[in-house]
Amino acid sequence: MKELELTTQEAVNYLKENLKIHDVLEISYNRIFAEGEVLNVDFSKYFGKPGFKLLISLDESELGATVEIDVYEVEEDIIEFVHKPKDGEAVDVTVI
Repeated sequence: MKELELTTQEAVNYLKENLKIHDVLEISYNRIFAEGEVLNVDFSKYFGKPGFKLLISLDESELGATVEIDVYEVEEDIIEFVHKPKDGEAVDVTVI
C-alpha cells in the first residue's frame, strides 16, 4: 500500500483527480468514518459555486444505505482516507 502525507488542499485535489466510480473509499472526517463503494462523483455548481460531492454505498449495509459527502464542506475536517482503486494499488492518505 502506498502512503502519502498531504495538506488539506492536496488531499482534495487527490480525490478530484484520482477517485473513480466503483472505487472503494474509507474516509475519516470530523469524528465520522465512512467506508464503501463510490457510486457517483459530482462536480456540479451549487448556488453559483463549484461543487464536489461523493455518493458512497456503505459496505455491509442490509438497508442499502448511501451517504453523500460534500467534500468542499468537510475539507478542513478530513483526517485521513484510504483509496482502493478498482484496478490498482491502494493509497493511504494522512492529512497534515
